[in-house]
Amino acid sequence: MKAYKFLFIIFIPFLSSFYGHKYYLSVTELEYNEQEKAIQIISRLFYDDLEGVLQERYDETLIVDPDADQEKLDKYLSKYLSQKIEITVNGTSQKLVFIGKEYEDDYVVCYIEASDIQSIKSVKIKNTLLMDLYKEQ
Repeated sequence: MKAYKFLFIIFIPFLSSFYGHKYYLSVTELEYNEQEKAIQIISRLFYDDLEGVLQERYDETLIVDPDADQEKLDKYLSKYLSQKIEITVNGTSQKLVFIGKEYEDDYVVCYIEASDIQSIKSVKIKNTLLMDLYKEQ
């Protein structure tokens, strides 16, 4: 069985002449599941960064927390992830489906999938998660 696995780490250091370094991080892992004919994506984002970007883009009252309104959060999270992660397989753009999320420690684990992929000859991935959050970028 062929397994294709990609790991992307978005690690953006910010230098400040007075305050030292700030770092913003997200980790996205992609794996082709040959049995299910799908690219499965797992993305980990820190609560505060995710909350900041979703509030800025969609709704200032949105809270990323297990006790908050999960239906509302999932709606915006799905929308955001589909706008910020683009996958092209064999020259064809893939539709991404938000499967769900889990809360772990200080971050949210998001599950996304592109299905009905019979084989992979080429893959193009564009991941711009959190790139629009901080003006200093």
